[in-house]
Amino acid sequence: MNTKSTIIKGLILPLLLKSTQVDIARVPDTFWEQFASDLIHYEIDATPIYASLYKLELQNPEDVFEKLSEVYSSFIKELAEEYVLDNQSELTTKLLESKNETFLQEVSFLKTMKAVITKVERQELKKNVPLLYNRLVFELDEETLRQVAKKKTREDLRNKFNKWDEELDEENSKLQRERSKNFSFSGVKFSLADKDLIEANESEICSSNNEDNDTIPKAKVISLLWMKYVSIAAIFIIGFMVWQPNKLSIDELFAQYNSEESIYSIDYNNVAIISESGGVRGGEVLFQNHTKSETDEAMKAIELFKNNNYENAKKILTDLNPRGKNNNILLFLAIAQLKTNQVEQAVTNLEYLNTRSNYEFANEVKFHLALGYINQNEKRKAKDLLVALATTDNKYSKTSQDILDNMRWF
Repeated sequence: MNTKSTIIKGLILPLLLKSTQVDIARVPDTFWEQFASDLIHYEIDATPIYASLYKLELQNPEDVFEKLSEVYSSFIKELAEEYVLDNQSELTTKLLESKNETFLQEVSFLKTMKAVITKVERQELKKNVPLLYNRLVFELDEETLRQVAKKKTREDLRNKFNKWDEELDEENSKLQRERSKNFSFSGVKFSLADKDLIEANESEICSSNNEDNDTIPKAKVISLLWMKYVSIAAIFIIGFMVWQPNKLSIDELFAQYNSEESIYSIDYNNVAIISESGGVRGGEVLFQNHTKSETDEAMKAIELFKNNNYENAKKILTDLNPRGKNNNILLFLAIAQLKTNQVEQAVTNLEYLNTRSNYEFANEVKFHLALGYINQNEKRKAKDLLVALATTDNKYSKTSQDILDNMRWF
């Protein structure tokens, strides 16, 4: 079924379902194609339209005929929108050739609106270019960073060495005192015997004292030396962990890549088309599993989102409770939560979306989920997602690689 048939069925079926005995589902596509072709001439000659409707055995045809003017106007506007979006057809060509006033007015209005939107977007981009340039070119000299880190590391190491020297000196003095005390005690003990016995056993006593003294003190000295060299190694490891030139902290990474300038624009039109419900009424688009009023609220929230009003967009989307009902609306809610520091809720919703198979916006989910993990210091989870994006061809490939290059891993 072509576009014109789809549009006309969406407009006319709600009027026919309660007024005909015919099974509408069995009406051939050729009927609707001819009906659409006849409808563009409704203002000039309505007879073919009436004849087609009588074939459907309407119970109250007058009720349907009264609303044909509204159906005609909506149909022409739908065709005008398709034309402005470069979806030309045989019907739009005929409307141009016949200079249909309603069609031309609607086309002019839509083109003007499109031009205004484009102009506003360009002005906003021009206004932000200087700020973006300043952020791009500002950086500390790498040599300066290296020298500062070296100086700080050397000072810390020198202070630590001095402290260790003082501790070792104090320990050596203590050991000397213990040796002197043990020797004096042995002398007192053996002075009660005769002089010859003392001299005969002097070497044995000294040997025994030396063995006792060597057993404990040596263990203490070896232990201190071992602790000293292990601590030196630890300082170098800590210095490597702390000093990583040109690497961004968790907060800096999240702030930079969660900024308005760094988030890629979502194809809002594509979201609306994918979310379109099969049961449309009166030409209105209904989000899947949402009523007309809920759809209007969702569209209002998306407009707020597009204008960076994430707080109010989040309030509306939260009330719609889209989880399990509409994945696209849930994606908008999750990003709005991420932008308003409700990171835990955002991660929960994005993890849910990341489990959906064949999801149209899987890359958007992975990128923003990685940002959420970065904010939560879940670096390994973030890295897995970013590597997957960086190694495939998508709009987040380069940015994902940039984040990986700027991420501290310790």
